[in-house]
Amino acid sequence: MEPSTHFVPHIIPVCAGIELRPVIVANAPALYRLIDRNRAGLMEWLAWATADYCETDLAKFLADREEENACRTALTLAIWADDAICGSIAMHQIDQIRKTTSIGYWLDSQQRGRGVVTDACRALVTEAFTGYGIHRVEIRCAVGNDRSAAIPLRLGFREEGVLREAELLHGKFVDLRLFGMLSHHWEGRYGRV
Repeated sequence: MEPSTHFVPHIIPVCAGIELRPVIVANAPALYRLIDRNRAGLMEWLAWATADYCETDLAKFLADREEENACRTALTLAIWADDAICGSIAMHQIDQIRKTTSIGYWLDSQQRGRGVVTDACRALVTEAFTGYGIHRVEIRCAVGNDRSAAIPLRLGFREEGVLREAELLHGKFVDLRLFGMLSHHWEGRYGRV
C-alpha cells in the first residue's frame, strides 16, 4: 500500500480497559508527566531518555510520529489503561519492500506486573501482520533487560541471537538480544492473520 497523508490510524482494542491510541501532540503534557515520573528507570535502557529530556522535546517527537502514522511509515501508539496514558508502544520504521518492522515499548512502573505490555504487544503484532502486511517483526532489547526480553519470549518470538555493541546507550555501546516473529508462525500460534 502506498503511503497516504490522509490515513488516520485507528484505536486498537487490547482487552478490557486497555487500548492503543495513536499519539497526538495533545498527549504531550500527560505523557511527559509519566516520563518524568519514570525517568530513572527509562534512562537505564532507553537512549532517548536523558536527564534533560523536556516536554518541548516530547512535543516535537509526537508531531513527527503523528506525521509518520499518517503516512503509514511507522506507527506510534499510547497505551491507555482505565482511560489514562500508562506507556507507549510503536512499530518503528516499516520497510514495505522487505515487509519488516521492529517494535519497542515502555510502561509506567505503577502498571507493571499486570500483563499490559504483553497484551499490547500481542495486539500490535497482530495489527502489523493484518493491517500493514508485514511478514517479519523484530524486538530488540539490551542484554540484561530481562523484563523487556520476557515479552517476546512470552509471545512465542524466537530468540535469534545477540547483536554485539548494536546500540549506543548514554555513551556506552551495549549488546542487544534479537527476537523475531514471522507472520505464518504468528498465525499458527494465534490464529488467522
